[in-house]
Amino acid sequence: MTPKQPLGLVEVFAGLGCVSQGFAATGWFEPALLIDIDPDAREAYIRNHPNAGEYRLADVGRVQERDVRAVIDGRPIGGLLGCPPCQSLSSAGRRDPNDERTKLLDPYFRLVSEVRPPFFVMENVPNVLREPRFEANIARAARSYVIWTGVVNAAYFGLPQTRQRAIAIGYRLDLDVEPTSPIPTHFGVRQVFDYHAKKMRAPALENAAALLGSYPELRRLSLSSAPAPPNPRRLPPLVVVEEAIGDLPAPDCRSWTPSPPSSYARALGVGETEVRNHEPWRHRESTLERLRAIPEGHGLLERDGSGRATRYYSQAYSKLHRRGLSRTVTTNFHNPGSGRFLHYGQVRTITVREAARLQGIPDQFTFTGHRSVQERLVGNAFPPPLARALAEHVVREIGDSLLHA
Repeated sequence: MTPKQPLGLVEVFAGLGCVSQGFAATGWFEPALLIDIDPDAREAYIRNHPNAGEYRLADVGRVQERDVRAVIDGRPIGGLLGCPPCQSLSSAGRRDPNDERTKLLDPYFRLVSEVRPPFFVMENVPNVLREPRFEANIARAARSYVIWTGVVNAAYFGLPQTRQRAIAIGYRLDLDVEPTSPIPTHFGVRQVFDYHAKKMRAPALENAAALLGSYPELRRLSLSSAPAPPNPRRLPPLVVVEEAIGDLPAPDCRSWTPSPPSSYARALGVGETEVRNHEPWRHRESTLERLRAIPEGHGLLERDGSGRATRYYSQAYSKLHRRGLSRTVTTNFHNPGSGRFLHYGQVRTITVREAARLQGIPDQFTFTGHRSVQERLVGNAFPPPLARALAEHVVREIGDSLLHA
């Protein structure tokens, strides 16, 4: 049963609006108000979703409850979504405790307390779970909400990417429902390429950390509620890189035989539009010469004996494996030295469209402007299929309550 009218959502730090779009895909929700300070993100959203809610260009820290209510115009708010900028807490960043972006957690939780939606969902990097500012905000929110926090891996929810994110789900106390861990939808028994062991391995709970590239920091976090798939062998198999991008033509029109579209690619609308945002990045010939010798699934630094293959450099100048999963897509995937972003069968880094595929962004979503802007928007996006999985989880738990909230 779905509501007669979809429930309105407010998404702050909205970016491309991928979270609210993932929630809307369930039929239960629709974006009512999106807010972000990034004009490029707003322009991209409006161009691709011209009739999907209002998108305000504003500093979330200055947004007040009355501003939200004025746009909603008396309509009940179903939920509040948000992905506060997380670069200051990222494992790849400097982790500066004085970084102003850490303070952006405050306006999100302030709006939660002022607007008091039936539920809220917040996403960030795993390190946020040990951030004192996050803990303080969660403690204040717990006066009005029952809250679950934990880390989910996008690969467990049908993404060909081992993107790991901390999630906070809160249900208002009057709903009388305690949130639980989202239930994974993918694992299976099919072998995937292990970048550490350099061989194909069947996934198992005991090797998932190595196979899926879990952050070392997770071992130091108290995550008793972190999701582990029940009956994992009965779930559909993990989606691999080739299933996400193997059907795309070679961007430079050289010899390349695409694979037939997978069910994953078809779900993203393959064939419904021309392939856009699929231009190759320009690399120096000297760089290409070094990259040609790298075997599929391997990396340059592990071959040259330089001793630089530390945790920071372990994925630099590394090729994806067609039967493996991608690592986290960042905002710098054009740079072969910034991570495992080399195409498994062509001597180049992945294109904007290929990165979008790995993020689960539909092919119909097109990007304009400078490619560095496109790259940033894709890398900062939240995977829509993971957002939909979270939405379906919320509906299973409080759907009946939402109909009467």
